[in-house]
Amino acid sequence: MGGPAAHGTRGALRRSRGVTARAVAIGLALMPLNILSLVACNYAQGWTTGNETLFINIVTVLFLGVLLNEVLKRRRPRWALGAGELLTIYAMLGVGTGLVSSLWDLGGSLAGTITYPFWFATPENRWKDLLWPTLPTWLTVRDLDVLAGFYVGGAEPYDPRVVRAWAGPAAWWAAIVGAMMWVCLCLNSIVRRRWEEEEKLPFPLVTLPVQLVEERFGLLHNRLFWVGVGVTVAIGVWNTLAGVVPSLPEIPTFYDYTGYVQNRRPWSFIRYCGLWWDPFAVGLCYLMPLDLTLSLLLFDLMWMGEYVMTGQFGWATSPWSGFPYGDQQAAGALIALLLSVLWLDRRYLAQVMRKAVGLRSALREDGEEALGYRAAVLGTLGGIAFLWWVLARAGMETWVIPALLGLYFVMSLVISRLRAQLGPPSNEIHASAMPYWMLLTFAGSRSMTPRTLGVLALLRPYLYEQRSHPSPVQLEALKMAEGGRMERRRLAMAMAVVVPVAVLCYFWAQLQLGYTLGLGTPKAHYWNLVVPRSIAEGLSDDLQYPSAPGVSNMSAMGFGMVFTMVLMWLKMRFQWWPLHPVGYPIALSWAIDSMKPALLITWVVKSMLLRYGGLRAHRRALPLFLGLLAGSATLIWLLRMMFVLLGMAR
Repeated sequence: MGGPAAHGTRGALRRSRGVTARAVAIGLALMPLNILSLVACNYAQGWTTGNETLFINIVTVLFLGVLLNEVLKRRRPRWALGAGELLTIYAMLGVGTGLVSSLWDLGGSLAGTITYPFWFATPENRWKDLLWPTLPTWLTVRDLDVLAGFYVGGAEPYDPRVVRAWAGPAAWWAAIVGAMMWVCLCLNSIVRRRWEEEEKLPFPLVTLPVQLVEERFGLLHNRLFWVGVGVTVAIGVWNTLAGVVPSLPEIPTFYDYTGYVQNRRPWSFIRYCGLWWDPFAVGLCYLMPLDLTLSLLLFDLMWMGEYVMTGQFGWATSPWSGFPYGDQQAAGALIALLLSVLWLDRRYLAQVMRKAVGLRSALREDGEEALGYRAAVLGTLGGIAFLWWVLARAGMETWVIPALLGLYFVMSLVISRLRAQLGPPSNEIHASAMPYWMLLTFAGSRSMTPRTLGVLALLRPYLYEQRSHPSPVQLEALKMAEGGRMERRRLAMAMAVVVPVAVLCYFWAQLQLGYTLGLGTPKAHYWNLVVPRSIAEGLSDDLQYPSAPGVSNMSAMGFGMVFTMVLMWLKMRFQWWPLHPVGYPIALSWAIDSMKPALLITWVVKSMLLRYGGLRAHRRALPLFLGLLAGSATLIWLLRMMFVLLGMAR
């Protein structure tokens, strides 16, 4: 009765219960509402979530879902969801959110990008002659009568002519994005065992969802957790009332010092002028290792000093381009980090390839993996082959395709690795890792055909800042499946299926809001047009003023590589060395720069806990910071939805 077979059966049943039909159905059913709320926030205020590595909307869904589940356990036990089912829904919504959560990341600006050059073409900008021939008709919507309703509003989104015009491009983009995320899933499946089981990376960002759903952690019965929730709710409610009642003083959680540095050289060369210390940021920073927290603080100050100094001595004319080439230095640093990871994992990857081609391999059986090694390798090749065919059909030159795909998927692996190893509060890497930017740096637009530049322009929404990239979400979901919570193969299929569904939901939400409100009217935040306009104008400049390879840019990248390698050597050679090389490239971002107060607070608190109470004190304090995360995310998202529904930007 209690033999190995019985235990194996119970384990299989527990894993299959995680990715059940009802869990997948709930995830798919919630997806349209989730995407509509994200797009509505973009229309109302120009942004939603995605700056931080934990998405506030899915943390809210999980937290409220866990509370509802506790009620069901008492009143309708058969209706209650298991821990694996809750995590399955969390993972599916996380992947879908990452695809559309921001106008500046991934596909949030896709609808505007594929229509802007046609609606805003004028005789003066000559876009009809200059841009239109470079953009594939089957990936764009160019019927001006159809676009009138989209940009002006007050039209019927379900008119047959409108649906026909959008259906083809929407289907193609769903297939393209589905293939991109499928390759990322295959790559994550390949590296999961190495990073999780052999290197034992900590995956800090899975702490909150796992402890919320697992009863053995007792998070919902921990007083410190509810203290954290209560603090965030009290601050949020008070500040909301202060915004309505002028006589009430607001509890400050953000400070903008732009007025003190604007037009005051050299301080005007500081890139970002905001300081942020709200409970969500503090909770997120607590999950990081101490050395990364300190490194982000010091490297952020280093970047600020570097730009102020170059402005003082007249070596730069703008903090966003030219010397000291910060983005280029960060790109070189990321390349160095990637090369180090590939070098350290070279033997494991060689064994994976031997397993995939049927040769003798030191790796054990892969039945517990999301995809078998052979299936993962073939899936990667199949996804890349499909993307190659699509890009070639669109008119991209043959030599550009492997360079673009290689840079993109390498970048995806780097982001997944950073999140798994260190859990930074943001993985924003600005221009430094954009495949489009790196192609222009190394090759120059002069070496590319107009059609190649046009296809690259259409892909730009997926080549921007990468803060909300779903690849690390996939890897973290596979980590959450450990211990029998979920069967990884079923979970992988659920995450693969949800991608095209999310993209189609995005187009539906864009039509619903666009034809009702008008993307080009004051009813939509002006940021909705900033990214499409910059892409169209950038393509126009590339076509009219082709550029050569950037020698100065490449030199700065070389410096970044060497400097990062020196930092890695120091970190490995001297145990006392306090600076982590990862802090060097990712500190050059808006999210990290604005979090300086939160980084300092958590570094001081965590240092004192570890120094005077050891690891036990750190673990006992953890529920407080998880409460800050769960409570703050829920309050922010619910208030944001309320203001959107009331037609008030917040």
